Amino acid sequence: MIYGSCVSRDIFNLEENRNFKLTAYFARSSMASLCSDPYENEEALNRIASAFRRRMVAYDFSKQILTETENLSSADVILIDLIDERFDLVALPTGHIITNSSELAESGLLADSSVSGYRLIKHASKERRELWLQGMQKFLDLLESHGKLNSVVINKVYWASQFEHSSDTEFPVTLAATEKANQELDWMYNELEKKLGKDQFLQFSPDILTADETHRWGISPFHYSERYYKEALALLSTETASDKHTKPISKESLANASPLVSDGAKVTVAAYKTKSDVFAHCSLVVDGKIHESGKFAFYLLIDGNRHAARWYETSQSARFPIPETTGEITVVAFYQDPKEEKVSAQCIAKDLERSE
Repeated sequence: MIYGSCVSRDIFNLEENRNFKLTAYFARSSMASLCSDPYENEEALNRIASAFRRRMVAYDFSKQILTETENLSSADVILIDLIDERFDLVALPTGHIITNSSELAESGLLADSSVSGYRLIKHASKERRELWLQGMQKFLDLLESHGKLNSVVINKVYWASQFEHSSDTEFPVTLAATEKANQELDWMYNELEKKLGKDQFLQFSPDILTADETHRWGISPFHYSERYYKEALALLSTETASDKHTKPISKESLANASPLVSDGAKVTVAAYKTKSDVFAHCSLVVDGKIHESGKFAFYLLIDGNRHAARWYETSQSARFPIPETTGEITVVAFYQDPKEEKVSAQCIAKDLERSE
């Protein structure tokens, strides 16, 4: 069962998919809308030409995911992604909360005199966050009541910031918009991690989450390259085969694998630039000894302003294309320990040819 978007649904279009059968799919609907009573408006729904898009808006109106308990009970895996949390919410004059999706726009509902005086609740606002927390808790409580909380797998994906391959095509969104969206996704993932085991999250390196310029659904920061879908299917297959998401990993075992900042873990970084790329590598040091384990992220700054980012993954190295913007290039490396405490270091990128 999927509660999310095409980034999860399209995993199961792969020819390699043999072990999964999709039983239900709920999309274009924010968890925040689940805190509202069901809303009815058949006239608006009937203006949506596509049966699929009409059904998704109908699910959002009716909060049907909360009442289709047969789907919950029969699902071995409940796969959730948060890409469709990018939408604002609509607070109707009746008090109902619905998702302001592109499919809702197709219905023409907000132009109806019957909803005159509606209010938009903006993405990333404090009010929307509060509603999202309420809706999330309501959904997780329902899953727990059906004994399905351990069946949840969170597809932890982010907006891509570049195409898989070099291209002259302009990327569809700005880096600032991508970072803003990803910051809000991070906040929601952190809230879910308070309720679920960390091993219930599918995690991907940034080089996997790149956009496909020829994607079947068009160019978008979350229409990924084929590598992502294959990686996601492989991770899901491993999850279900081992059933590891029902066996939480202890803080003690994580601490043994990666040193803690509170125990003196420090990070150092070196960076070099060529005509085409900036290369960076960081080292994790405790008591003078280098540790190989951990999660690391990198920022590339130009004259002190962030230009690009490589989000957390196990690799201690990063590569960035040389920016077109001129200025002093600085690289910042971050280490995050098992308790989610962070430490950083930075350096100015040296010219590789000159240093040789």
